[in-house]
Amino acid sequence: METKFKSSFFATTVQYIVTPIIVVSFFYLASYYFNNIGQNTKDFNEIAFYLPVLFWASVYMVFSIYQLRYINVLDDNLIIKALGGRDEIINYNDIEWINQSGIGSSWYIITIKYKNKETGKSKIIYALPEIYTRRETLSVLNPFTNLQVTKFIREKIINVKPEYKIENEPSRWYLPKKIFLSLLPFLVLYFFIK
Repeated sequence: METKFKSSFFATTVQYIVTPIIVVSFFYLASYYFNNIGQNTKDFNEIAFYLPVLFWASVYMVFSIYQLRYINVLDDNLIIKALGGRDEIINYNDIEWINQSGIGSSWYIITIKYKNKETGKSKIIYALPEIYTRRETLSVLNPFTNLQVTKFIREKIINVKPEYKIENEPSRWYLPKKIFLSLLPFLVLYFFIK
């Protein structure tokens, strides 16, 4: 089968490289500050906010990377490329919803929720799609524009599941809200520490 769309190899690879760097940086900075700066000093109070935020970023990025996948979009199904494992084939009728957000970088993030055939449980994955046209490159400035890959997958889902409703998809702000809500406890903690 011919691949219609796919993930951006560059964007996906960069995420797999950047995440370990951020996690290692957090542990290095945390150990450095606790070993070299006393907890009762003014310097410690000034950096007290950064350690929880770096911890949050580390944990959030690890969970996000765990869900990030490289996908190939075909006429009949999606193929999820697994790291060091076997590829997983997702039929369009197994997809519960698709969502597209344009946050964090010049790449869109596509979120796909589908039912895993082996376990029967719902699973969420992220994909960073390849940008195919000049117009899509310019549309990064407009997060409300649907990419061709999103339209294609949505049409395929509707073809096999006529009951599928676009209105039931999560908001485009699904991912930004999720990130903000996960950061909120650390912001509250900062105000109590200050």
